[in-house]
Amino acid sequence: MLAQLQKAHLELQAAIAALETETACSTPDQARLSAARLQVTRLSGRRKMLIDCTIGPHLRDIPADDARQIQNLRSEAARMAVESSEHIVGWTMANIVADWDGYRRASAEMRESMRRRIADEQAILYPLLQTRGG
Repeated sequence: MLAQLQKAHLELQAAIAALETETACSTPDQARLSAARLQVTRLSGRRKMLIDCTIGPHLRDIPADDARQIQNLRSEAARMAVESSEHIVGWTMANIVADWDGYRRASAEMRESMRRRIADEQAILYPLLQTRGG
């Protein structure tokens, strides 16, 4: 499981970097930007499913402090899911083209939030999976 999560994190980080490359352009390439956004969404969903459906059940019967950290991750994941959905709905391609600079700022904030989330998962889940043979 640890190797699967590490792979999921690496793939998602690469997709985030690709989206960052697209937003560095002076004007949006709608096809490439759409593909980059879709890839981030898909990989983020896969990572979430891995954590919720495979890793979470594996990490039962853990010390209370670890259980609290995992619960905090779940709570934060729920908050971020709402934030991400609002971002995607609000930033349609028409809105992106109309306000490219605004989208670039919003995307940078979202990418930074995702990177922090990955770092939190790495800090909490990797050690637990290592000690439990995940």
